[in-house]
Amino acid sequence: MTINRRTFLKYSAAGAGALSLSGFAAPALATGEIMPKSGPRVVVIGGGWGGATAAKYIRMQDPGIEVLMIESEPVFRSCPISNWVIGGLKTMADITVGYDALASRHGVKVIQDTVVAIEPDRSRVRTGAGAIAYDRLIVSPGISMIYDEIEGLEGNVGVFPAAWKAGAETQQLRDELQAMADGGTVVLSVPLGPYRCPPGPYERISLIADYLRRNKPRSKIVVLDANQKIVSKGKLFKAAWDAYYGDIIDYRPDNKVIGVDPTTKTLMTDFDEVRADVANVIPPQRANDLLAPSGLRPGGKRWAPVDPWTYESTVHGGIHITGDSTDAATVGGVPKSGFMANSMGKVAAAAAVALLGGGAPARPSMANTCYSLVSAEEGISVTAVYDWDDESGKMAGIKGAKGLSPGRSNLVARNADDWAKAIWSDMLG
Repeated sequence: MTINRRTFLKYSAAGAGALSLSGFAAPALATGEIMPKSGPRVVVIGGGWGGATAAKYIRMQDPGIEVLMIESEPVFRSCPISNWVIGGLKTMADITVGYDALASRHGVKVIQDTVVAIEPDRSRVRTGAGAIAYDRLIVSPGISMIYDEIEGLEGNVGVFPAAWKAGAETQQLRDELQAMADGGTVVLSVPLGPYRCPPGPYERISLIADYLRRNKPRSKIVVLDANQKIVSKGKLFKAAWDAYYGDIIDYRPDNKVIGVDPTTKTLMTDFDEVRADVANVIPPQRANDLLAPSGLRPGGKRWAPVDPWTYESTVHGGIHITGDSTDAATVGGVPKSGFMANSMGKVAAAAAVALLGGGAPARPSMANTCYSLVSAEEGISVTAVYDWDDESGKMAGIKGAKGLSPGRSNLVARNADDWAKAIWSDMLG
C-alpha cells in the first residue's frame, strides 16, 4: 500500500495516534522528522527502472532492512515502449504499472511525495511532508532537461514537447500527430550525446514515419540531428528507412537546433529554419537537478560521478546513484538505458545490503538489451554484457558477449513486447 503526501500531512498535523498503513508509527510535525527509524533503513528516491529495482531487491536479499521508496508519481510509466504510444501501437494504459506489488509482496513502503533536498551531512532527505532519516540512500531520479541551451524553448515546452519522460507529453505528441492534416510536416530534433536512450529518437522517427505512411501518406518528417550520424544501430535503422520511408524521412545530420520560435512553430539551426506542424524537440540532458545542491552532481558537470563497484557517490559516502544520472566517465562505456538502470539497481541493492551488514560488496556484472521497432511489425536489437575491468577500474563490455541483431524482423518485434512485460515484472512484480 502506498502513502501519499496528503496522508503524511494528515498525521503530521494530528501529532499522535497510529497510521493504519502497514503499522507505521505516527510521524512528527511536518517541519521535523517523520517516520522515525527503528532499525536498518534504506531510502530510495525514484520509482523508475533503477529505484524500483533496488527497492525490491534489497527486500528480497534482506527482509530485515526497512525500505522506503519515495516517488512523486502514483504509478510507473515506462519510457522504453513509450514510442509505441506515439506511433499508435499502444496506449498510455499499456505502459503503466502500479506500485502495489512492491508493497504487498515485498514490504517496500512506497511514499508518494516529492524529495526537495538531500542532506548527506545529516543522513536524511527532506520531502514536502518532512525529513526522513536513512542509513543508506539510493538515488535514481532520472534526468533533467537543459531547456535554456535552445533559445526560446524555456517557457514554450508546450509548443515543442520532448516526450522524453513518459507521461502527458507522450500523449500530447500522439494527439498532435493524429490531428495533423495529411500533407503536414513533423520536425524532430536529436540532441548531442550523451542523452537518455541513444537509439530512442531513431525508433521514434521510424514509428512516426510508419504512422504517416499508413495514415497520412502526403506528410513527411524532418529530422534535425545534432550528431554527425545515427548514434546507435545506425546501419539497421538506415536500411529500414531506405526500404520503407525514402519519401517520408528527411534526415539531416550535423544540424543542431539552437533556437525555436513558438509563434510560427519554427526550429532554427546554424544552417536553416524549418517550420513544423508537429514539433518534437528533445533537448540536451543532465543528471536530475535534485543532485546539484548537495554536490552529488558537482558544479559544472552534467552527470553524477560514482564508484562502479557499488554505485556509491564519489562525493558523499552512504549514497548510491543509479540509472541515467550516472557519469559514464566514472562508470565505463555503458549506455543510458532502462535495462542498464535495472542492472545498476541490482548492483546498488547488493552493495547496500552487504555494507549495512558489515560485509564487502561482490564484484559487479551487468547486462543490457535494447529493442527498437523500425515499423509496426519489425524490430532490431542490441545486447551486451559488462564486467569489472581491473585495469581501468570501470565496467567494460565483454568481448564476444555483445552484438546487433542481424537485421530487422517480426520475431525481434515480438520479443521486444515480451521483454518489456518481463522486465516490468522483474522491477515491480
